[in-house]
Amino acid sequence: MTQSGFIPASIINATASGDRRAFRSFYDMAYPAVYRFVNYFLINKGEANDIVSEVFYIIWKRRESLLRIQDIKAYLYITCRNEVYHHLKQKEKYRNISIDDMGIDLSIESTTIDERLIEEDMLKVYNAAIAQLPERCKLVFLMVREENLKYKEIAKILSITEGTVEQQMNIAIRKIMAVVKKYCPSLTLRR
Repeated sequence: MTQSGFIPASIINATASGDRRAFRSFYDMAYPAVYRFVNYFLINKGEANDIVSEVFYIIWKRRESLLRIQDIKAYLYITCRNEVYHHLKQKEKYRNISIDDMGIDLSIESTTIDERLIEEDMLKVYNAAIAQLPERCKLVFLMVREENLKYKEIAKILSITEGTVEQQMNIAIRKIMAVVKKYCPSLTLRR
């Protein structure tokens, strides 16, 4: 049985009991998602690595509470979000920061040689369109499309309503479609 299809319950239970090998497995399974999510906010890779380390330190420190958590993935993202906020607030120039003020770094790349050859121009247009989105819009879009999170999960992670998530996705899709349509007028886009 897995929690949220993300990390097996046996790994969570063993980690909560203090099993370091289980925690290493937990880390290995969660690390890619945690690192990618933190990198949406922090361009500096050193800072991002520090935050990721802090997130896993917090998980280990609070490991007994893992058994009470219903959605481990949401818990990890909320912990990441909180640690990024805390980190940025520590920097003087980021006082009173909100999610709308935070930069979201994005790099969507093609994964195969054929895709790179065939879709290179389209990916550039797509990336440019996403880069032009307002920050909250961009973050919601990335969480839905890149992290495959549900609106309810995103609402919980970002402390906003599901309606706001839906609005932000609609705005993102509308703006992306407008930019893509401008470069490829004959293209028919579907949501």
